[in-house]
Amino acid sequence: MFKLIIRLLSFFAKEVNEVRRQPRLVLSLIFGPFLILLLFGAGYQGERPLLRTALVLPREGLDQVQIEDLKGAVQTNFSLISADTNEGAAMQQLRAGTIDVVEVLPSDINQRVLRGEQAPVEFRYNEINPLNEQWIQYLGYAQVNEINRTILLQTAQGMQGQAASTKQMLSQVGGQLDALKSGLTAAKAAETQQSIRQLKQAIELLASSPLLVSQVSNNGTDAAETQQQLLELRNSLDTLDQAISNGTLDQQQARISETRDRITQLEQATTVLSKLPPQVLISPLQQQYQNIHGKSLDFMTFYAPSVVALILQHIAVTLGALSLVRERLLGALEVFRVAPVSMLQVLLGKYLGYTLFIVIISTVLVGLMLALGIPFLGSILLFVGLVVLFTLASLGIGFLISTWSKSESQAVQLSMLVLLLSIFFSGFFLPLENFWPPVRNVGYMLPLTHGIIGFQDIMLRGSVPGDFTWIMLGSIAAATFVVVALISQWQFRRS
Repeated sequence: MFKLIIRLLSFFAKEVNEVRRQPRLVLSLIFGPFLILLLFGAGYQGERPLLRTALVLPREGLDQVQIEDLKGAVQTNFSLISADTNEGAAMQQLRAGTIDVVEVLPSDINQRVLRGEQAPVEFRYNEINPLNEQWIQYLGYAQVNEINRTILLQTAQGMQGQAASTKQMLSQVGGQLDALKSGLTAAKAAETQQSIRQLKQAIELLASSPLLVSQVSNNGTDAAETQQQLLELRNSLDTLDQAISNGTLDQQQARISETRDRITQLEQATTVLSKLPPQVLISPLQQQYQNIHGKSLDFMTFYAPSVVALILQHIAVTLGALSLVRERLLGALEVFRVAPVSMLQVLLGKYLGYTLFIVIISTVLVGLMLALGIPFLGSILLFVGLVVLFTLASLGIGFLISTWSKSESQAVQLSMLVLLLSIFFSGFFLPLENFWPPVRNVGYMLPLTHGIIGFQDIMLRGSVPGDFTWIMLGSIAAATFVVVALISQWQFRRS
């Protein structure tokens, strides 16, 4: 048993000394990716693209107030460069690359609405970047909603003006109806009849507007019932108009009282409607956000655990990939074959040596992050355990490459391939859920996928990683160790 430990520790010391004798390799493996990703984290702003936009206005149908409102709506999502009716000049700028988007407003909005059609707002662009195209289409969707809101706001202001005029008519007609009960002179009757006819027209306009009807319905009745009450009021006014013309007003005293009560109710409702802010009428709901975490992290802090995991995996895979290849090229396997050692002892020694080395590197990296102000909220012991398991899984990938490679250059190339796979399919930049499920399984087979989740849980959330993280890292480490042990034992016997 003592001899077994001596042999194991001898290979452990051999690997540690070989790494120690290559300080440039160590520094390049640690600080090269760290500095590159640090520069990326510090320089990346994470903002949407600033799209330079030319707005093409219709030649007629808009006054200056509407144009200014539309400009304000466009500037909500785009950087407005120009706003005029010259479509040809705007398209020429687009082809020349001086602007990114040409937004063309239709000239026949009202006519299309009357025909029951939606008027299209055209967004023309010249893009080969699919991400920019998605941004343009998303911002265009938000832009059209903002323009619709601007148009509705103008409409609501007009309807509020109509409601205010209707309120004045209601007050005037209400007073005249009170006078009807005591009798009218011919001149007064003609004035009342004229007021009644004007109020009838206002009531018809009010009843034909669903938005006004819904806002007038503030007493617990629904819109359909309110619209029916408005129509009944119009019929009552029509009856009183005919009674004045026929001289039979004395027979309509009950209807006069009923109409007066309805006018009082409607007058109260229009008073409320005319005083409401137009923004509340158009946008009764307003978004409100609450992050139970407190606030989100900046990009540099959020990506820091991912950077550590990527660096550690890259170092482990590279060291493991070069290890057995170098032994074969130097003829060390033949020496080991005649020595009283087994291939399993060689592998365990390499695992121990590289694991110790990477744990030390992880300590240095975490120290650098703490110096940069990156938080560490979780358990240190839990983090060390996760680093060890993550390192074993990464070393397994590296040793697997080493058993397959015939030369050091081939091992380096395969290590870079693992690095590229890890960057694109581990959730480092793009969420893993965005991928097609069969492709997503590639990410689950990479140690970095689970290392990122575990490191973020411990460092940024202060929580324990889920069982899936531990199980997957353990499974990758165990499966690769078994496969590497079998292949290397076969190669050891062949040598």
